[in-house]
Amino acid sequence: MTWKHSLTWLAALLLIGLLGAGCGESDKDPDADKPFTLSGASKVVDALSKKDYETTVAGLAEVKGSVTEKTQPEYRRLRQKVLDQLVMEMGDSEPAKEAYRAIAMMETGR
Repeated sequence: MTWKHSLTWLAALLLIGLLGAGCGESDKDPDADKPFTLSGASKVVDALSKKDYETTVAGLAEVKGSVTEKTQPEYRRLRQKVLDQLVMEMGDSEPAKEAYRAIAMMETGR
């Protein structure tokens, strides 16, 4: 390998390293750890942590019924938290799969 090729490879690796260093926390949702203020959201999160999926789905439906245009982003964040947790547990839990399907049907209006 010639000196020029070595420098080219070194420059390419440095560039990749610098680009990779820029990726990371910037992709994280800044509101991800923010507490939920929607009425009924704490009930949903509590039921989810107890793996009480029936109460989780029912609570999410109640919250959805009270969502306004202003609170829509927070509802989406709550729904996404629930769906993410259900996806993580779907492999071992048939009730988690059923809850996921119920939420999908609720969101599509079926």
